[in-house]
Amino acid sequence: MEKRVSNYPAEVLKKALPDSSSVQVTGLVPRFKEGGAFVRFAHDDTTNKEEIEAKVQKYLETHHQRPWWNPLVYVHGQLVRGRPFVEDLLRRPPSFRLKIEFISNTAGETAELSQEKLYSLFRPYGKLQDIESQPSDSKILPKYAYLEFAQVKRAIMARNCLHNFMVPGEAEGAPLARLKISYEERRRANWIKDWLTNHPRITLPILFALAAGLSIVVFDPIRTFFIKMHVTRAFHFTDNRIYQWFARQANDLISLRGRKPQDASLQTIWASRQDNIEQLQKWFMESSDTFIVVQGPRGSGKRELVVEQALKDVSNKLIIDCRPIVDARGDGPTISAAADQVGYRPVFSWMNNISGLIDLAAQGATGMKTGFSETLDAQLAKILANTATALKEIALDGRDKNEKHMSEDAYLEAHPERHPVVVIDNFLHKNQDNAMVYDKIAEW
Repeated sequence: MEKRVSNYPAEVLKKALPDSSSVQVTGLVPRFKEGGAFVRFAHDDTTNKEEIEAKVQKYLETHHQRPWWNPLVYVHGQLVRGRPFVEDLLRRPPSFRLKIEFISNTAGETAELSQEKLYSLFRPYGKLQDIESQPSDSKILPKYAYLEFAQVKRAIMARNCLHNFMVPGEAEGAPLARLKISYEERRRANWIKDWLTNHPRITLPILFALAAGLSIVVFDPIRTFFIKMHVTRAFHFTDNRIYQWFARQANDLISLRGRKPQDASLQTIWASRQDNIEQLQKWFMESSDTFIVVQGPRGSGKRELVVEQALKDVSNKLIIDCRPIVDARGDGPTISAAADQVGYRPVFSWMNNISGLIDLAAQGATGMKTGFSETLDAQLAKILANTATALKEIALDGRDKNEKHMSEDAYLEAHPERHPVVVIDNFLHKNQDNAMVYDKIAEW
């Protein structure tokens, strides 16, 4: 007797047949993997085993036995008609779907059962969802069929009760068929995988769009954060207060020994240019639309005038040197150089070549471009857009509660000192090479 687990499976048989002395329980085989048990019993010739099965089923329907781990289901029992395969293989979990192989009892002959015969055999164990016979042109032996139950517990009971059961042939003289039943993975689990692999024109663009969207959601805030840290110099060791204190002490000691002649000459030069320095500082205090061009012969000290003198007391400044960007060869080095100038991290410049290959492979598979790979122009625009976002957040960090009612543009117009200063050095360093870089920076 195969039955669903009760706390005392053997006691069910005794309670179902309280007045029968011809039935004796001889053994119990628990099935922990499948959640049931086999109850072995013996009876004399005066008792019919089908009558015993009917009485047990009636008892279970009347008393509604429930397993302790799942009180929402009832315990069921059926008579074992074959020879069950008692195993504890971990890679053969119970499933809705069963594979039934028809083993012929006569050598050299093949046996096969129709769907009608299979339905009549397996329907008493539970509601069936589908019966799928072996394709007619298949040469695989032995013949087989698939049955899918509506519930796993019904499939478990059918397998344990009918495994190795001998079924007579449907036609006259047909060989006996022994049923070999095993669990089969449910095909429905692979429907999504099959659909994805069979529709690359739909799935590949969606997959790449999701990857691009994920990169924007995850990496863009991180990159904006690193740009802000680069502009505010929050992670620069030389801006640390302790370091600056030691630097001042060292400068004082050096100054006691006397100044070098070149130091005095430099002070004389900057004193003569004090009017230019003050003029630049006044222009920095104007609106955000101010664009200042400082030009002169090479080696005339333009960078020192702006960065070391006019912007000496400005904490938030961004210096973009166009020379390493223009001198870079290839899209990857150019992107890396541009990212280094603004503190744009993380940057995956090596992904540019890989994404191009992926786009080419997808175009060969689907006949259309997925747009996964980005051009150098698009990636430079992305870097500059993230930089603009970071600069705006830095300018708005100082707003207090009384100024929250003001719009962002109005606040920035009222507080020009909050604007970070952007210095573009070596602009038009090589105006014949990489003109696109200059165009993107000028447009930005």
